Amino acid sequence: SLNYFDPTKSTIIHFHGWQNGSSQNNYSREDFLFDYNGENVITSASWKARDWNIAYFYWNQLADEAEVKDAEAKIWTPNGPRGMRYRLNDGSYSTALSPNKSVSDIAFEQITSVLSGSTSYYVRLSGHSLGSQLATNVTKKISDAVYNGTVGNNLTVDRLELLDPFWSADPKSYLGDANGDGNTDWVGEHARWDIQTLIDRHNLPVTWYKSSGILDIWIGDRNTILEGMVTFIHNRFWYLSGPDFVNKHNHVVPWYFRSMASNAPEEVTITWWGARRTTGKLAASARTSDSRIQEMMGDRYHWDQVEGRYTTDPSDDQFERKNY
Repeated sequence: SLNYFDPTKSTIIHFHGWQNGSSQNNYSREDFLFDYNGENVITSASWKARDWNIAYFYWNQLADEAEVKDAEAKIWTPNGPRGMRYRLNDGSYSTALSPNKSVSDIAFEQITSVLSGSTSYYVRLSGHSLGSQLATNVTKKISDAVYNGTVGNNLTVDRLELLDPFWSADPKSYLGDANGDGNTDWVGEHARWDIQTLIDRHNLPVTWYKSSGILDIWIGDRNTILEGMVTFIHNRFWYLSGPDFVNKHNHVVPWYFRSMASNAPEEVTITWWGARRTTGKLAASARTSDSRIQEMMGDRYHWDQVEGRYTTDPSDDQFERKNY
C-alpha cells in the first residue's frame, strides 16, 4: 500500500516465481515470514529497521500454471501459449478482464507510478526463480525509459539480485530473432543481453545466488555465460537433505532477506589442511555494499559457502573465494 511508502527511503521490490496450485490453496501468497522447523522469522523486519521500503510484486494468479513455461511466457508477452489467463480457486482458468499486456509491462507501469515521487535515488530489485526474469526485464525497461526521458533518473535501479534464477531451455517463438543470427531466441539469452546493457550503462551490481540444481536437472537453461558476467555465489543449505531441491530452491529467498540483519559474510580461503583464513574482504549478501558487489563481478572468481551450511541463519556464513 502507498500508505506505507516513504519516498525518502531506499526501496527493494521482490518478484516471486512460479505459483502452481496456489489459487486452489485459498489464493495463498508468499510473504516475508520464514516459518520452518520451529523458527518464525519476519525477514522484512531488519530492512524496515534500517529504514527501507520493502515490497512484494504479486502476479500469483497469472503465475499459477501447471506448466512452468506457460507462466514464463506471460512475463514476456500477452500472446504466449496460454495468453494472459489466470487461475481461480476451483482450479479453472479465466480470461475475464485479463490484461492485454505482459507481466513485465504491468510491473513496469505500476512500479514507475509508485516510485515516481521517490527522493532517495536508490532502488533495488530482487527476483526468485522465474521472478528473476521479471526483475531483470523491469530493470531494463526502467533503464530504457530513463534514457528516453519518459521517467526520471530517480527510478534507475541501483542493484539487481537473482535468487536461484530460472530460465527454461529452448527457443521461444514469442521472442523472435532479436539479434538477427537466424535463430529464434532463448529467454536466457535475453537476460544476458539485458544485463550486459545494464552493466554498460549503469555499472549495475548484479548477483546470482545459486542455491539448488534446478537448472541442471530439469528443463532449465544453465546460462553459464551469465555466471561469468555477474557476482556468482553458491549457497549450500546442508540443513536440508540432499534430494530436497525444492526447499533448497525456495529457502534462498528468506536467506537473502534475513541476511540484512547481520554483517555481510566473510570471504575466506582454505588451506591445504582445511583451515579457514579470512581475506579481510566480504562475500555477497543483502548487507554487502554495492561497490563490493561490483568488485566481485566477472569471471575471475566465484564464491562457495563453506560455513553456516547447517543453520538457516546467515549470520554464521562464510564463503570461500575460488577461481572461476
